[in-house]
Amino acid sequence: MKIGFVIPLMADYDIEKAYNNIEKACFDCKVDFEVLFAINSNLNGLFTEIRNQYVENSKVRAFMLNNSVDEHKLITLAMGYCEGYDATIIYSGKEVVNDDVVRAFITSWQAGNKIVYLKKVYTGIKKFWYNIKDFFYRIGMKMIGLFRDIMAENDIQLLDLDVVKTINQLPAKNQQLRTLDSFIGYNSDIIHIEISEKQKEDLAYKTQSKSYFTAKVLCLTFLAVSVIGLVMSILAISLKWNMPAYVHVILWAIFVCLGILSFIYNTKRTLACRIGSPINAAELESISEKSEKYNMN
Repeated sequence: MKIGFVIPLMADYDIEKAYNNIEKACFDCKVDFEVLFAINSNLNGLFTEIRNQYVENSKVRAFMLNNSVDEHKLITLAMGYCEGYDATIIYSGKEVVNDDVVRAFITSWQAGNKIVYLKKVYTGIKKFWYNIKDFFYRIGMKMIGLFRDIMAENDIQLLDLDVVKTINQLPAKNQQLRTLDSFIGYNSDIIHIEISEKQKEDLAYKTQSKSYFTAKVLCLTFLAVSVIGLVMSILAISLKWNMPAYVHVILWAIFVCLGILSFIYNTKRTLACRIGSPINAAELESISEKSEKYNMN
């Protein structure tokens, strides 16, 4: 059995530590492996380091793009090279590779699960705010008709070969890969890991596509107008303005309707951040052809 590790890199990264942790976990699980580093265009130093440090190591592969893209596109491009593995583990460069997580992924896969997700469990006040956000996100997902999103890490997961092949055949595979978790219908599992509330997010990996900004603007606009409608009605009552009853009804209707729309677009904003924007096949082929490759034959 051979596991392929896809590590998308958007910022500086400890290549050696990641490789050593993967090697240790795979040795313990008695599986073969290869590591594929998908590197953004601004990281020439990392690409050179890989070629120099692993020149005699056939287990390390890499490609570097000639223009900057988001992490979703890096992963999507790398998926095209993963159909020779029995399973693929995507492990975002925003995280240090945790050998315990890798062992848990492989063990779960060997037990028959085709998709294995990582879900972070926060501590302290961050856990409180995360649970609130998660609660409202789930309500919003139901309101827009999407009922399945377990909010696991969408850039750290294991995918069986059958899953990889299925996803690669989909027209918008980058979106299907990251939302409606378990959409394919294969057996799945969730690995939990506790995260300190002091850990900060690397902004280089935060996706803010055009759809993200559009949803954000609409969310804030609807929210502002709904609040204005509520305030005007309350002021009219408090200051005893001579305002017809039907105007109050209209203002309250504006508050409720636009408040709901604001809530929906806030959910779409979060969803856009999780899935990125669609990528067509022609764009993928063009980006791939222009990339610099190491040990990709």
